[in-house]
Amino acid sequence: MANIINVRSPKIITVTGSVNDEIKVEIYLWNSPDSQPLSPDFTLEKPIPSSIITECNFDISPYCRGFIDHISYVEITADTAANVKEYAYCHLKIFVNGAQLDISNDFICFDGYGYHADGANPEFTGFISDGSYYVNSVGGSGGVYYYDDQAVTWNARYTDLATGGTTTTIILANEVGYIPYLHLSYLTTGNKLEIIRDGVVKNTCYFYVQSECKYQTVNCDFVNKFGAWQRIVFFKASSESFEMTNTQYNLMPESIDYNVKKNIRQVFNVNGHDKITVNTGWVFESYSDTITQLMLSEKILLDNVPMLVTTKSIDKQTGLNNKNINYKLEFKNSAPKLNYNT
Repeated sequence: MANIINVRSPKIITVTGSVNDEIKVEIYLWNSPDSQPLSPDFTLEKPIPSSIITECNFDISPYCRGFIDHISYVEITADTAANVKEYAYCHLKIFVNGAQLDISNDFICFDGYGYHADGANPEFTGFISDGSYYVNSVGGSGGVYYYDDQAVTWNARYTDLATGGTTTTIILANEVGYIPYLHLSYLTTGNKLEIIRDGVVKNTCYFYVQSECKYQTVNCDFVNKFGAWQRIVFFKASSESFEMTNTQYNLMPESIDYNVKKNIRQVFNVNGHDKITVNTGWVFESYSDTITQLMLSEKILLDNVPMLVTTKSIDKQTGLNNKNINYKLEFKNSAPKLNYNT
């Protein structure tokens, strides 16, 4: 069974030995459905530096990240396999003075991270933060990531928020995949979703169905702290704008008797970005961590368009201080307006 590692944070492999021992770590990386390569993709080597410092540390995360790519989000209405590029497999072989150590080093890598408060090499069992979320009454609602390691039984238990009725499904279809936020039976009422590992609840989320009759809603899909796609919806007012950028320099006049119609200040490298400002509408206190993860994400889609968040800071709102909680964020298109691709 492969252990989960989140490779936006360091994953340190520590090897102990004696002074002048030569330590070598071979890193084998691949994506499903391929199998482990015959030759290592990377080889790291260093000696034990002294009789006082008798261990070597290797950070394997940067090498693993190169095999992970989040390209596009897919609408989730049923148990759906994740894109095989969204995660990677890693096997390590560790040698001391040429002799391989008998250590199990098999990992499945996700592009997630831990907060500083989580400590070194944090390990998570779930792929979404517990809390309450609003989902759109029209369009896809999104899905929760899972990793079925085949060694245990995973279940998804849906509870109707209106009647309290429950539906439990066994997660078997895919090794890594998504299950929908909403069960097909509860699309209009919403549900509580519990992710259960061998009878133990690992995640609990509440998904409330909301309609918006005045504003055009904006779907926001982003890669969260667990390295999984997550969808939230900006339900309220949004406004679009355009930001121009250029570089300028001064032109010297051709003569004393200069032409008044010629530029004195010349511009070049003229381009720009489309921008949008969005509002969540009234949300739960638990959204503060979700918005934090969104702002820290390196992959964001607004209505399937790659975007960059330009808001640099937010106030984490509470019901006590703010009563009604709304988050307002600004984004810009990740691609410039003019096509400079060559």
